[in-house]
Amino acid sequence: MDNLRAYPIYLGIRGSFAFFFTLWATVAAVYRIEVVHLDPLRLVLLGTALEVAVFLFEVPTGVFADTYGRRRSVITGCILMGCGFALEGAIPEFIAVLAAQAVWGVGYTFISGALEAWIADEDTDRDLGRVYLRGEQADYIGSFVGIPASVLLGLVALNLPLIVGGVLTITLGLALFLTMPERNFRPSPREGRSSLHHAATTARSGVRLVRSRPVLLMLLAAALFAGMSEEGFDRLNPKQFLDVVGLPSVGGLDPVIWFGVIGAGGLVLSYLAAGIVARNLDVSSPAVAARLLLALDALTMAGMLAFALAGSFAFALGTFWFASLVRRVAEPVYLTWINEGLEPGVRATVISMSSQSGALGEASAGPVIGAIGNIFGVRPALTVAAVILSPTLLLYARAMKRPGVDPGAKDAKRVE
Repeated sequence: MDNLRAYPIYLGIRGSFAFFFTLWATVAAVYRIEVVHLDPLRLVLLGTALEVAVFLFEVPTGVFADTYGRRRSVITGCILMGCGFALEGAIPEFIAVLAAQAVWGVGYTFISGALEAWIADEDTDRDLGRVYLRGEQADYIGSFVGIPASVLLGLVALNLPLIVGGVLTITLGLALFLTMPERNFRPSPREGRSSLHHAATTARSGVRLVRSRPVLLMLLAAALFAGMSEEGFDRLNPKQFLDVVGLPSVGGLDPVIWFGVIGAGGLVLSYLAAGIVARNLDVSSPAVAARLLLALDALTMAGMLAFALAGSFAFALGTFWFASLVRRVAEPVYLTWINEGLEPGVRATVISMSSQSGALGEASAGPVIGAIGNIFGVRPALTVAAVILSPTLLLYARAMKRPGVDPGAKDAKRVE
């Protein structure tokens, strides 16, 4: 394992995990609506269970990664996520699906932040922004391959892709025992303290860092509003396609095939856009990141509003692809910015705080948006989900008033 290089393994993890995740995700929405028969509120409550789990475990698992090793954290996460995927497919009942969301949500927190912190420490010679963007592209490739595989399995039985995706994700976690190196992990000195005390110290260090750097606080606030917006859009867009706009009857295609087409088109466009950003923009520059994120969030909000008001399948498809594309491109840009200047000892903890902010947003807004969907319909719920994103525009606009602002700069002044 000492001779294995971190960068290709990082790309392999991103690509293979995306493949297995997409096996589950492509048909999960159809499975929940057509097999488990969930209404808008219960669909969003699934997200609430997931995000409550993320909120409660994100920072503790980030501390775990910084204290005991990022490799160990990623492996644990893969195994837990795989168990959650398989559980949902095995028992088509609301309670079981709800529990499955919590299980894989906890698993996600072990991976979130840990994988990014691992590659940042293991391959210090590469440009981190481009590494994350290439990882995003590997994710797109794995997802693109996973879509037709999921569709084919789903035509046999809607729960089959969920179970297969879960088993393969567990297998990935086991395989990483043999293939994932960790040479540069250096936990802070314990100085005779217990492991629990050491973990608590790491958590406090991460909190102090965030509180002392206003731009990090701004980025966490942006993650909060982004999470509030994403929850309603992600959970209710299948309802918009199935029950409001309607899927075309061309060729009598199964809904699973249509959702495969929708997912594949979005991935191709996102892959191409990520490549353009990677080649032409220095996303490691905080000033560039602030301007780019402002533009991307504005475009995301416009696309989501158009999707909510769409009256035809073609227009709904185009606006859905557009909103999904710009949102996906924003993710590695945000991740690169928040990583700038972080000390290795608290890197995974701070990234986890960002994910926790997003989870808090999703858990707090999800039930409200779901209730709006049940009472007033899917269109008003999606409209609210789009408008909730607007405060991020103000946050990034304020950051742009400080040229060269860096979340890791020791002399960062308060955002005005």
